Amino acid sequence: MKKIFKSKMFLAFILSFILGCLIVLPNMIVGKGIYSLTSDYNLQQVPFNMIMSDAVKEGSFLWNWYNELGSNFIGTFSFYNLFSPFSLIMYLFPISLIPYLNGIFMILKYGIAGLTSYLFLKRYFKDYKYAIIGSLLYTFSGFHLNNILFHFSDVIALFPLLLYTLDNYMYDNKKGWFFSSVFILACTNWFFFIGQGVFFVLYFLVKLICKEYKFDLKKIGWLVVEGVLGIGAACFVLMPSMLFMLGNPRLGSSWNLVSMLKHQFFILLEILKAFIFPNEVMHMNSFIVEANYASVEIFLPLVGSLLLIGCLIKNYKKWYSVLFIVGFIFMIIPILNSSFFLFNSLYYARWYYMLILIMSLMSCKCLEDKVKLKLPLVLNIGLYFILFIGVLLYIFRFDNFDIIFQPVYFYLMIIMGIICLIYTYIVCSSKIDKYLYLVVGIFVFVFIWGNYTTYYYSDKSLDNSYYHNYLDISKVNILENSRSNSYNDCLHNLGCVGRFNNVKGFNSNINGSNFEFYYSIGYPRTVSTIINDDRINDYLGVKYYISCGEESDLELVYEDKNYLIYLNPGYKEFGFNKAKYMSIDDFNKLSVNDRINSLSDYVILNDEQIDKYKDVIKEVDYNSNEFKFTKNGFSSIIDSSDDAFAIYTVPYDKGFRAFINNKEVDIEKVDNGMMGIKINKGINNIEFKYFTPGLKIGIIGSIISFILYGFYLLLIKFKKVI
Repeated sequence: MKKIFKSKMFLAFILSFILGCLIVLPNMIVGKGIYSLTSDYNLQQVPFNMIMSDAVKEGSFLWNWYNELGSNFIGTFSFYNLFSPFSLIMYLFPISLIPYLNGIFMILKYGIAGLTSYLFLKRYFKDYKYAIIGSLLYTFSGFHLNNILFHFSDVIALFPLLLYTLDNYMYDNKKGWFFSSVFILACTNWFFFIGQGVFFVLYFLVKLICKEYKFDLKKIGWLVVEGVLGIGAACFVLMPSMLFMLGNPRLGSSWNLVSMLKHQFFILLEILKAFIFPNEVMHMNSFIVEANYASVEIFLPLVGSLLLIGCLIKNYKKWYSVLFIVGFIFMIIPILNSSFFLFNSLYYARWYYMLILIMSLMSCKCLEDKVKLKLPLVLNIGLYFILFIGVLLYIFRFDNFDIIFQPVYFYLMIIMGIICLIYTYIVCSSKIDKYLYLVVGIFVFVFIWGNYTTYYYSDKSLDNSYYHNYLDISKVNILENSRSNSYNDCLHNLGCVGRFNNVKGFNSNINGSNFEFYYSIGYPRTVSTIINDDRINDYLGVKYYISCGEESDLELVYEDKNYLIYLNPGYKEFGFNKAKYMSIDDFNKLSVNDRINSLSDYVILNDEQIDKYKDVIKEVDYNSNEFKFTKNGFSSIIDSSDDAFAIYTVPYDKGFRAFINNKEVDIEKVDNGMMGIKINKGINNIEFKYFTPGLKIGIIGSIISFILYGFYLLLIKFKKVI
């Protein structure tokens, strides 16, 4: 144990852990134990961790009702780190503690990022101290500080393992570990793993071309085997996730030749700014653009780009310089940048953390090589002038004179960037203990700027009692086993927190059928759902309206200090029937308003469905209609006066199977995304059971991959693999 505490790896971990404490704990103290930011963090990370933990514990890990209209659980939340090692540990704790644990786990992720980046970097330095500095640069880069709002910290913390195990394989012939890193990263976040695969290829090819790696076809072949087995072992995550995301229209692309090769001018300015100035916050940028959620941040804490430029000048032929130049080209050419995101035409910079790891290595190589910094200083200052000229061109070319949005923030960012440049130059150009002064400088910078970033992400509010009230929705029991919606004065994802079905969702990943339905009625749903039209709420079966203070003329059925809950008299029970039908073609010819009106009276069907069900689509009376959400589906008991067609406003998904009196029946996609079945005269005991599409074959693939990996390890043990 003493050896662990005295090890350099532990030092790397503890320094990042302590620095993480310095920027997280102040917020937690103000938040009465809760790490509270804004937007995505408060309304996604915390609620999603709660819903994931609850689903795993109660067994509803196939279909989950707490996400908007209900959704494929694995497909929805695998993007939000469902199988991340950090999430798996968090599931061990009671759900009530999760809002308080998120801040602690954020600190832990900082520590792990420091550890994993150190493991990768230490190979390239004679003195471990440079690897320690590099780990701090990576862990607390502008990219990471900027993206604390999102769920990327898990990915940032674990990514260096991929390059670390690759290097161990190629340099030291250490087999078996590359499989593990591939498996862990693929399970942590399948979407980011795709981008990591692109960067891995670039990294590997550059090292081969620069002769850092010896070209050994047999060795490379076994590396491919390990990688494929690692991906195969994660099939239980990858298969369901991939199939689920095929229905998400956000994956669509609309490229043309110009957009493939040329960024908008402001994006180039944002990239340049990110290299030389400390990070901003996404929702209130200080200048150029008022808000930017593309994660365009790069700044290395304290040292900025000064040491990076020095390394490029000194070691421009080295593999890491070549890799940085290649990465920079990928940054500034849209189609190459999009290769990290399945060639999505929406601009994102959420792969920069991978290049930042190489930039951290280069900056510390500049220190170790004792590069003189006069020319790099001049070039760094030159970047300031280029940015200044670029901004002027942007102003006059686009007649955009309103370019500074947060003056105080803007001036502080400029001042802090200049102070960092001067401090780094003085320390690195003098004969003092560079390691000590740089570590102290990084600590001071991150403490100041990290807390400042957190302060802005907290909406500059020192009282987050409103967020505590938001979490109190879990104490309201009246909403169980019914669908609700929330008024505009309430925050999103109340259903995730209170574990009930709620329409007002904020989630990039919902079933493709949801999108199909929303688009069919002219609702441009992207990442959140806000439905204020009573006609749509009635159709969707919204029984209750939740108010966070706003009064209504509807019947009040529940009241406490935080919430008012009203009964919606016009809601339709799940399993309702309609008297008439309409073809999809005729429906599409209607105005948006008429489409919404028609949902109340007409079943929207394709021509084949009309031929099949036209005789049972008629006005039928129900003697009774009982509905209940179940762990991985739902049940319904309908006593019908005649054969009929029952409609359930639940997103259509191929994973559902329907049974009436224990006999399987066909499920039809109706109303552009909902489900309908034919029911019989008399009592219909209906059960919808869900099993995640792709999960069975994914599990089989994972089992086979683990078995083959076991044989591979045996071959290694008995020296059959050289």
